[in-house]
Amino acid sequence: MIENLSSQAMLRSAAMLALALLSQGMAWPQAALEVEQTPGTELIRFSTAKAGRHTLEIDDAAGFVTPVAARVFNGRKLELRAGDAGLIPGLAYHLRLDGEPQAKDLRLSQAVVLDARADCASLRHTWEASTRFSIGRGLSGLQWVGDHWLIVPHRYLLGESLYNAELLLRPALEGARACGDMQTLDEMAQYYTIMLRQTETVGELLKRPGITGETLDRLRSTDPAARTFSASFGTQVGEGELYNSQWLHPAALLVRVVTELPEARRTPAMKSFAGQYTQFIVKDQLDRFLFRQHQPSLGGIPVAGRVARWEQAMRGLKGNDSWDTAMSDIDLWLLASAAEILGAHANDPQLAPIDPQSLAQLRAAVATGVRFFQSKRTLYPETRNFNGQTVGSASYFNGDYATHSDNAFSAVGGEKLPTAAQQGVKPDVSWDTSHAYRLPIFLRALYENRKATGAGFPALRDVQLVVNQYVYKVFTGDFARPLFRNFFDGSDGWFRVGFVGNGFGYPPSDFCDMHNPARPCLIPGAIVGWGQVAFANADLARLESALVSLAFEKDAGIAEFRDRHYFWNSSYGMSGVRGSEVYSGAFYLVVAENAGMIPAANQQLP
Repeated sequence: MIENLSSQAMLRSAAMLALALLSQGMAWPQAALEVEQTPGTELIRFSTAKAGRHTLEIDDAAGFVTPVAARVFNGRKLELRAGDAGLIPGLAYHLRLDGEPQAKDLRLSQAVVLDARADCASLRHTWEASTRFSIGRGLSGLQWVGDHWLIVPHRYLLGESLYNAELLLRPALEGARACGDMQTLDEMAQYYTIMLRQTETVGELLKRPGITGETLDRLRSTDPAARTFSASFGTQVGEGELYNSQWLHPAALLVRVVTELPEARRTPAMKSFAGQYTQFIVKDQLDRFLFRQHQPSLGGIPVAGRVARWEQAMRGLKGNDSWDTAMSDIDLWLLASAAEILGAHANDPQLAPIDPQSLAQLRAAVATGVRFFQSKRTLYPETRNFNGQTVGSASYFNGDYATHSDNAFSAVGGEKLPTAAQQGVKPDVSWDTSHAYRLPIFLRALYENRKATGAGFPALRDVQLVVNQYVYKVFTGDFARPLFRNFFDGSDGWFRVGFVGNGFGYPPSDFCDMHNPARPCLIPGAIVGWGQVAFANADLARLESALVSLAFEKDAGIAEFRDRHYFWNSSYGMSGVRGSEVYSGAFYLVVAENAGMIPAANQQLP
């Protein structure tokens, strides 16, 4: 059983950080800088033997081109709260005092750690045994042979399958980043580079027979030389904005991760990838999606690009459908990618070059997107934590898609599939909790890259409010049997009734069954992504740890619960593959995204 930890004690420690200074074998001047953290707090004290005026720089990239934080202080001591400086546990940072060429490395870790059976070696084994194959052969038309990728013959168009590839690519990247797994990062760089050979130009796509009217209309004024992936839509062909934008985000994140590495750790494949993908992301994707492509008009006013459409929506202009002024998951992916590529450029403008005009446009897009996102907030100031303390929470997009057919039964509860006559809509229903996994990814991307976007959003409090909604409104509160309500506003009605035929629907969370294809659970999506913002709330860190412990629980009742609610393609837990124990099903995603909480003794790679 999961230990019943004291939430009050965990909350007192805010982010619950433990400080570890990582030596890189570099000599430092004697007592040049000492670092100490006050136990049980996020307060960090820096001290130096030399009195005077000093400048302390902290950066996530080795070059200190655009530091995450810089503080000027007089005397010998400086106190700094990790949250105030935007520092995130599990990441490696670099400290530089007074511009000295030698830098000291700093890593903040959450006091909550994962079960000892969560380790970096098993993440690597899982990548080798199953994840790499699923991404390559299963979803991308590639095969890993020896030490490189090859394109394998296939007749299907890649667009739609790339949407699913993100579900594995991004957690694999997050796990490799936290574990310092350069081999997996190198393989991912190779993957993305060879995928450019499977693109086609917009001009070529528009000449395909059976092109969809939506694609023709949207792409009619964009650069015909821009590269994209085509997708099948029934008997027709076109471009899926969602497919491309979702698959693109891990690529943008990987560019930034490469720019964080010291030059000596960047492989040739990483450098080649970063150079090619900066331009592919900025010019071929973000430029046309955000600024060029024809969009359905609001208020009868034609518009090009999503940024202009956000502006129209904020002016109160309406479209044909009530959700035409909604913010979409496409919007979140594009903004997250823009933040990541801006962060990469801020770290290393030579490796990730962006011309001044594009740089200004992307920053303006992020600023507009942030205002649009903020306009979609619903605040719940009365939300209480598990100790009864009022902490507040925030949901987003309440009511935006209430009239969409997916939500026609959002106000209907109960175990029995509702009939057409029982339709009932919750007017302020938010996104379902599976689609809502984009929220923590979006927030994490913008939070980490505030030094580059200039947006200043989100502050730590903004992240905490959303996390509070997830932990205290969506999560049902049982750490031993973790369930999550169907909608991010905290309601738990039926979702997508009839989506794939009569008799189908996502029931309220108590009544779903992952072994019944007509009544599946939203849990595989509901548990993805949130480990990325566990630094903001000790109860979320505890929940992520509980999700890992759940995989190893032997109690018969809990094991039955786990199999019913958490099965996703395979059992949630460990399995033997090719002579090694690997993480299977959705469990791999949870461990990979929380790799920053792997105990230090388990971070060794094979």
